[in-house]
Order: sequence, then structure tokens, then C-alpha cells
Amino acid sequence: MQKGQEKRAALYIDSAVSCAHKSTDKTLAAFAWLRKGWLELVRNNNEKAMAGLLKADSMLENINEKRAYSYRTLANHYISSMYAYGSDTLKQHRYAVTCLSMAKKSGVPDDIQIGYNTIAHSFFSAFEHNKQHHALLDSSMRYYRLSMNFYLRNHDKIFLQSNASLCALNTANAYFKYYPSSYKDSAQHYINIALNIGRKTNGREIIANCYGMLSEYALRQKNYKAAEQYLLTGISELENAAPAVDITRSRLMLGLANVAEQQGDKQKALNYYKQYIAYYSKVFDAQKLATVQQLEEEYHAAQRDNEIARLRERDSYNKRLNWLYIAIGSISILLLGLLLSSYHYKLKASEQQKQIADQENEEMSLIAELQQAEAQRLRLEKQEAELQANLREEERTRAEAQQALLQDRAEWLEKELLAGTLKIEEKNAILELLKQKSNDARQIGRIINQNLRMDKNLDEQQALSNIHPSFFNSLQERAGNTLTRLDLKHCAYILMGFDNKEIAGRLGVEPKSIRMARYRLKQKLGLDRDENLDQVIRDIH
Repeated sequence: MQKGQEKRAALYIDSAVSCAHKSTDKTLAAFAWLRKGWLELVRNNNEKAMAGLLKADSMLENINEKRAYSYRTLANHYISSMYAYGSDTLKQHRYAVTCLSMAKKSGVPDDIQIGYNTIAHSFFSAFEHNKQHHALLDSSMRYYRLSMNFYLRNHDKIFLQSNASLCALNTANAYFKYYPSSYKDSAQHYINIALNIGRKTNGREIIANCYGMLSEYALRQKNYKAAEQYLLTGISELENAAPAVDITRSRLMLGLANVAEQQGDKQKALNYYKQYIAYYSKVFDAQKLATVQQLEEEYHAAQRDNEIARLRERDSYNKRLNWLYIAIGSISILLLGLLLSSYHYKLKASEQQKQIADQENEEMSLIAELQQAEAQRLRLEKQEAELQANLREEERTRAEAQQALLQDRAEWLEKELLAGTLKIEEKNAILELLKQKSNDARQIGRIINQNLRMDKNLDEQQALSNIHPSFFNSLQERAGNTLTRLDLKHCAYILMGFDNKEIAGRLGVEPKSIRMARYRLKQKLGLDRDENLDQVIRDIH
């Protein structure tokens, strides 16, 4: 990663990780987490690096393809490197073994070389942790040689040549630190390989370290001039290098100070030591700046994470709130349906009770009339009996008038019969009239209800006609003449103060359709999401 590119890399990697949550391609998602872990490793944030690398490795466990094996090689290589130098050599070696296994499955030459280097480094770290076990050093050197031999056979297929120069340098360093001086030729052989690859790849720091190691061999032989020259050559190789190599410059300057001190040149040793202090101060300042920048990045990252968490919480709350609104609306509709059903039932029961009461009243009236007719009949019978008694008493004395009396009686009975017949016909007419009234009760009710609805529609039509035409013109002008007649009628109902349910009833649609119509009206009128449609329509009026 080039200097100054860490922030940009962090943004790109965070974006990739965010997309990884939505991706169905596990291999690509794992690669995003692999780069996330690598970046945290560069920042020396081992805890976050470990989390990212382990997640990437776990996502690729059941994927049997070349690219997945290659990604797992890198992930296990980085994890193994975090356990290096005695922190946990067993875990380091375990991940190194997995690294080499995945590299062989991928078949990529770069991966195989990384696998050999990782195994060799794990043995070397274990040996430095316990120098009594020379078998660990032998194993380390064997894998370093395997790595170098593999590179020499496949150097034209390997993309990252710098890994081979680092392997050669590590091998030479092992010969220098833990083998007798008689192995100098072997060390020199690997130093030459590292120098050759370093010059091809422009690996300035590798070249400088090679000259530093040559200086150490010269210093062992008390060849101070050659040791000094090697160190100066190494420093000259770093002349145009990036400030990131200041740590190497400081070490070379410290080596020059030691050489001058052993030569007995105190002044030169002091000058070299001052330059060492100057370079080390730059390194320290750069580390402080990097630490500050890392803390700043972590602070901003924490802020972003908090913001994301807050947005997710708000989204979850809005979803729950929407479900609550839906539940409330459903319950309200259900209750309204129950109320309407109850009202309809009560209204029907009331009508039935009224009909029953009317029928009972009619029956009582008929019974009363029948009782009156029966009483009248009894009176007539009584009168007839009295008349017959009188006639019998007068029969002897009024024999001559009997015929006339009988004639009068016959005439009277005929009249009474005619009167009774008229009474029966009048009763039948009354019963027929009551029957017709009972059959027409519902029709009369419907006529009354129809008249009430006609009055209500007439009132609404009159209210709509009272709205000034300029109101509709203003609406059409604001909406660019896109409003339909139904839209204008909807706006008029809003102006009249009707709520959504009332408007739905008058337009003959569902309340849910009214909410969609309000959304379309806001779009046609060019309103923002948070603007109140009712208030805007009232302001236009």
C-alpha cells in the first residue's frame, strides 16, 4: 500500500464489507473480509485483524474452488504471522500448516511459495523461543530451501518476486545468527540471491539489509573498512526511498556508529550516532503520527458504526411502528364492521318489533270490533225475545194486529240484516286497508330513506358548488393540469373537512385507496414527503 493511501483503502474496504452483507457470492464476500483483516493487521490492530481473517476463512470452508483456496492461503498466512516470535508458536505452526495445505490445493505458484515461507517462519519462531531444540532450526532451514528451490524452478510463473528475496534474506540471516562462520559461503549465496531479486523488484530495503548483513560478517573478521563501506552502500541504496524505510536507515547508522567506535574514532562514532538519533526520531514521529491517525480513523469508524446502528434501530422501530399501525387499522376496521353489523341487527329487530306491535294493535282492534258485534247481536236477540214475549202477551188481545206486527217485525229484521251486512263489509274494508298498510311499511321506509339520501346528496352538491372556481384553477396550475375530476373532487372533500373514511365512503372506494390517492396528489402537487397535504389545500383556498 502506497503512502497516504491508507484512508482511501479503508473507505473502499469498508464499502466492500458493507456490500458483502448483501452479496450471495460467498467467495467475494470472504475476499472483502480478508482485505479488512489485512488492513487492520497493517494498522497493528491485531484483535480486529484476527476477527476479519477468521470470518473470511470460515466463509470459505465449504467452497472447493481454486480462488477460495488461494484466499484461505493468505488468511492463514496472516493469522500465523500474528502468532510469530514466541507469542503462541503452536497456533502459529497450526495455521502455517493450513496455509501450505490450502496453497497446494490452489496450485498457484505464489501461494505455494507463501506456504513454504510460512511453515519455515513458524519453525524459526519456535526455535527462537526455545533454542535448545535445534531440530526446529533444521526444519526451518529445510522449508526455506524448499521455498527457494521452488522459486528457482518457477520464477517466471511467480508474480510477487519480493517474497523470494525475503525468503533468501531470512535464510542468510539464520546462517548468520545460528551457524558457525564456516557457513559464510552459504549465507553469501543466499545474500546474492536476495540482492539479485531485490534489484529486479526495486526492493531497496531488502538490498540495504543485505549490505547490513555483509557488514556484520566483515565486522566479525575485524575488517572495519569493509564493514563501514557495506553500511554506507546500504544507506546509499535508501537515498531516494520512501520515509517508511527510516527505521532501516537508523539501524544502518547505528551499525556505522558501532564500527567507528570499535575503530576508536569517537568523533565519527558520535556523528553517526547523531544521525541515528535523527532517523530514529523521524521513525518515532511517524509512529506517533500513525498512531494519532489510527486513533482518528478508529474514532470515525466508531461514529460510522454508531450511525449505522442508529439507522438500523430506527428502521427496525419504523417497521414495528408500521406493523402496529396496520394492526390498529385492522382492528379499527373489524370494530367498525362489528358496529355496523350490530346497528343493522338492532335496526332490523326494531323494525320487526314495530311490525309485531302494529299487528297486535290491529288484532286488538279486530277483537274489539268483534266483541262489539257480538254484544250488538246479543242485544238484538234480547230485544227479539222481549218482543216475542210482548207479542205472546198481546196475542190474545191483538189478534187482528198480529199480522201487521209480524209484517213490521219482518221489515225490521230485514233492515237489521242489511245493517249487519254493511257492518261486515265495512270491517272487511278496514281489514284490507290495514293489510295494505302492513305490506307497504317497508316501501314507505325505503321511500323515506331515499328522500333523506337525496337531501344529503343535495347538501353535498350545494357545498361543492359553493367552492370558488379559482380554487380548482389554482390546484390545476400548481399540478401542471395533471389533476383528474376525481382528484379535484378529492381535494374539495379535503377542503370541506372530511377525513379519509368519509371521503372513501363518498367516493365509493376503500380507505387504503384514499391513502394511495393522497400520495399521488402530493406527487402531482410537487409536495415533499413531510409536507401536510390538508394544510396546503386549505392555504390554496
